[in-house]
Amino acid sequence: MPIRMVDDPQDPNEFNDNSGGGRSGGRGGGGGGGLLNLLPLLLMLFRKPGGLLILVLLGGAYFLMNQQGCGGSFLQQAASAFSTGGMLSKQEFAKAPVYEGLSDDDVRNPLPEYVSLAKFAPDRQNQGRQGSCVAWSSAYAAQTILMSASTGINPNQLAFSPSYMYNQIGLDGCQGSYIIRAMELMQRKGGVPFNNFPYDETDCSRNPPTSLDALAAANKIHGFNRLTGSDAPEGISIRAIKEHLASGAPVVIGMMVGGSFMEGMMGQKVWQPSQSDYNQMGFGGHAMSVIGYDDKLAGGAFQIMNSWGPEWGENGIGWVRYADFKEFVREAYGMDPLPQQGAALQQAFDCEIGLVQVNEQAKPAGYIPLRNAGSNVFTSNTIAKGSRFKVEVKNSTECYVYVFGQEVDGSSYTLFPYPTKEDVTKTAYTAYCGITGYRLFPKNKSMMPDSIGTKDYIAVVVSKEELPWYELNQKISTPRSNYASNVSNALRSYGSASLQVSSTGNGNLRFTADAGVKGVAYAVIEINKQ
Repeated sequence: MPIRMVDDPQDPNEFNDNSGGGRSGGRGGGGGGGLLNLLPLLLMLFRKPGGLLILVLLGGAYFLMNQQGCGGSFLQQAASAFSTGGMLSKQEFAKAPVYEGLSDDDVRNPLPEYVSLAKFAPDRQNQGRQGSCVAWSSAYAAQTILMSASTGINPNQLAFSPSYMYNQIGLDGCQGSYIIRAMELMQRKGGVPFNNFPYDETDCSRNPPTSLDALAAANKIHGFNRLTGSDAPEGISIRAIKEHLASGAPVVIGMMVGGSFMEGMMGQKVWQPSQSDYNQMGFGGHAMSVIGYDDKLAGGAFQIMNSWGPEWGENGIGWVRYADFKEFVREAYGMDPLPQQGAALQQAFDCEIGLVQVNEQAKPAGYIPLRNAGSNVFTSNTIAKGSRFKVEVKNSTECYVYVFGQEVDGSSYTLFPYPTKEDVTKTAYTAYCGITGYRLFPKNKSMMPDSIGTKDYIAVVVSKEELPWYELNQKISTPRSNYASNVSNALRSYGSASLQVSSTGNGNLRFTADAGVKGVAYAVIEINKQ
């Protein structure tokens, strides 16, 4: 490939953004981090007569304790009033598209020290004996907060039904579900108000009537994404969660809970895990909604809305310090923020894109100026073969951004969203830039011109609507006179080029349109190299 991806040097602070009190260090396992602590006991039992039978019984108990739906162990749920139901799975979590976050730049992308969406949250209720925490955290909490923040309607009037969701996504036995199923249902079908399909903790088999379909469809969410630092399903990104909250979008998490997080949090504000909690013995998955953060509280903490009634925490809300959050949280799903009602129609579209040269440490070293050559073609200053650069995107309204490149044989390939190695027709990332600000991508990688020839070509496509990027790339690959013509002809299938493209004073590209206009625009960049 003329423009190829190269890995950036790993930032030692990339996965160490705890920046708060609590314990940092090794994490417990997904279903019982304390198993290794029992290894000496297990070895001793194995050597004793009858030890094998004891091991089998212990293994069965351990399995039940850690596989009971929505978390909480089997024994804990039997002995307490804290039902859970969040099934945590790396395989399921990995199915969600990765959020392409804003640049970690406090000057260009400043975040407030404190954010709380609590005023948009409905009254805290108790899920009771049913393992429906996924629906309570996703529909009743997150979806309600998202809609209330957008419309200004009282959250108790808006509150969405957890049963409408859970009765469609629950696993056998009313004992849990996967968070991604909740996200997919809200995007595909929407949701209905609480009173239109009341909650019943004793019944999860009652299917919503089809008469509710139209009502539910009016409440679909735009989309969701996975808040991790890379395409791997590990490494929850603290900053990505803050970016969503600061944009009015709650985050649904799957967290390992047990121990002092249960009775010990009754009437308490901040969770202070005991030393034994960090072993996570008997812990299980539980879904909750993150509704705020405070960088100064307890060294930095997230505000979490639970579904165990107002007695838990302070009126059903508790705080978890950043380091403990990283220790116990396994999954985090961000919901695309919604504009305040009417705001999207009043704001003109404006998106600026530039090429930023970076050094070997992947630090920005200045823009690569682009000159308008006409017919949507822009040429760059000459850069050295083997040098590195990234694409900077600054958007003031939501949009989709795609980047393609020309191969040596004249065909096209996709640079962003990054195709997977296993299947070039798929990507782990989303092209949607719904949270506005500055982005610098590719994340953890840079683009590099190879040693072939003296010119490379990339195409930047900006759209108000999602485009089938693989199909578009295939159309661009159809042989014609030149790459710019290929891109122009391929885009005719996806709407008129109603967005305008021009060059800025600092040599970047600017895509603009009047308020309410939808469309697509492109720019082909000719990169000169020597």
